Amino acid sequence: MTLLPAYIIGVDRAMGIDTHFVHRGRFVRMAQVVVTNPTCIGVGIEEDTALVIRNGLEMQVVGTGLVIVIEGFEIRASSIHEFSEDKPITARDLRVHLLADGDKYAIPQVNPPH
Repeated sequence: MTLLPAYIIGVDRAMGIDTHFVHRGRFVRMAQVVVTNPTCIGVGIEEDTALVIRNGLEMQVVGTGLVIVIEGFEIRASSIHEFSEDKPITARDLRVHLLADGDKYAIPQVNPPH
C-alpha cells in the first residue's frame, strides 16, 4: 500500500494522513513520508478518533484515541539520499506531537494570505 499526501480543502499545507495508526504500527512509514517531504505534516489517527479542522488553521482531536502529528520542518540530517531496500531511512530532529480528545494543533501556514 502506498501512502500519499492528502490535500484538504482550505488547508494551505500538504498532510499525509493515515488511520489505524497506532494499532497497525505505522509510525515509521509516516516518518519516512515526512522525511521525504519535509514540508508535509504527517498525521496518524488512532481508532475511534477524528479531527475537526477549523478554517484550515487549526485541528482539534475528538474521540477516545490519539492523533500523532509528525513535523519535518527542522530536520537536521537524514539518510534520504542513501535510502535503499537494504538500508532504512534515518533522520534527526523530527518533531512529534501526541494529541488526545480536546487537544488543538495550529496548522503551520506555508503561504499565509497576504
